[in-house]
Amino acid sequence: MRTTTFLLPVVFLSSAFAWGRDGGNGNTKSGINNNNQEFALPAENRRYDYKQSMKKPFTYNGAMPFWSNHGNSFVASDFVRLSPSVPGLKGSVWRQTPNEYKEWEVEFQFKAFGQGHVGGKGLAFWYTQERAIEGNVFGSKDQWKGLGVFMDTADPANQRNNPVIYGIMNDGTKPFPSNPTANTNSFGGCLRDYKNTHVPVVVRVSYIGGVLKVSVDTHSKGKKMMPCFEQKDLYLPVGYHFGFSAQAADHGNPDDHDLYAFEVYEVNPPKKEKAPLRPHEAEMKKKGEEVKVDLADQAAFEEVQKIVQEQEAKLKEGTEGTGNLSPAQMAATVGDTQYRIIESLNSIHNKLETLGAPMQPPESSAKSLEDINHKINSMAASLHAMESVVQGLVDHIVAQGGIASGPDISKVLKEELSNLNAKMEDMDTRQSFQHRLTQNRLVNSTSWVSYVVFLILVQVVAVSAYTWYRKRIEMSEKKFL
Repeated sequence: MRTTTFLLPVVFLSSAFAWGRDGGNGNTKSGINNNNQEFALPAENRRYDYKQSMKKPFTYNGAMPFWSNHGNSFVASDFVRLSPSVPGLKGSVWRQTPNEYKEWEVEFQFKAFGQGHVGGKGLAFWYTQERAIEGNVFGSKDQWKGLGVFMDTADPANQRNNPVIYGIMNDGTKPFPSNPTANTNSFGGCLRDYKNTHVPVVVRVSYIGGVLKVSVDTHSKGKKMMPCFEQKDLYLPVGYHFGFSAQAADHGNPDDHDLYAFEVYEVNPPKKEKAPLRPHEAEMKKKGEEVKVDLADQAAFEEVQKIVQEQEAKLKEGTEGTGNLSPAQMAATVGDTQYRIIESLNSIHNKLETLGAPMQPPESSAKSLEDINHKINSMAASLHAMESVVQGLVDHIVAQGGIASGPDISKVLKEELSNLNAKMEDMDTRQSFQHRLTQNRLVNSTSWVSYVVFLILVQVVAVSAYTWYRKRIEMSEKKFL
């Protein structure tokens, strides 16, 4: 294995300690304004590997899948405490099998918290030939063979040059330096105020094309990764192990070191030469049987493939007829149309429930209308929130993709709007039919009630007239007696 030493002069490191300091506002201690510096982006072509990764829940059936913990480390469901804030305690977690990727990128989240500004010793990320050997270098062995990236809160010279992040490459023969920031095997580093943060600190380490890059985000959950240091012409062979270790200070104010996530990505993965085998396909081939695809499954696959091709063709078409609406306006129009559709569906649902049922009393009807209005207002609020999200997403896509992507978005949204309008017109037609049917039933019901009332009135009038007539006859007969 070939080793590469620090390429920059030691004078650069010792002269005013000119590393970038992140105090949360992007300023550096060397006079460079990080606000003008671009954020570090992840690798373009990378593939997630869940078997090498580690995140909550960390345990399954009481064990860590693919990983092991050692020393005084404690594994909970949502974090791993590598070392508690007890003087001299140390612990580690290590991947059980070695890495098999030539180019890789990892991201991990951690917290270091304790009393005072100076803590120690700190937390380390390892990519080494050996694994799980306890020692005095951040809880792991000295004279390691491979890479170590250290998050160090110690300040032995009392110069307040901490917390600091730096990397050291070792060939297995050199002891850990007493002043690592000025050692020739160090890659340099950066000052980052990562202690006692409210959110986990995110660190990205990438090894692509023989170049090691480390970037850090202390306050934005990985959304604003700032470059920390970079080392070229570095050789990290396949077959080394990923691991973490931490150690509390022997005296002073020891820190807690917690690990919240570790994600591994293969960069530039090889293309798949063969499609994965179907269930029982290997057994059938061994027996000499022919593997047949069900006609229904094949037809369904071809139909889906056709739909996908049609959508891709539409996206590749020109931008004619996009109109003068901006993507944000188009998104708002789509949201309004969706609101109208949901409102129509709600109205139809309530009308269908009332068909053929006896009329409700006025109090019940008023209460139902109040409930319906409340539901509609709730849906309207949700849809307005969705409109804001869609508009923000469209603005972000246009900003990322440039002006040329705007008409494509407008075209897609306009096609979606046309489909929604067609569905809405169909629903309006059905609603009108149901409304007319309901009105006819209500009219017929009202006519029948009126007819019954009329008959009752006629009978009352007839009985009254007959009674009056009988009384008059009786009074006439009394006159002649």
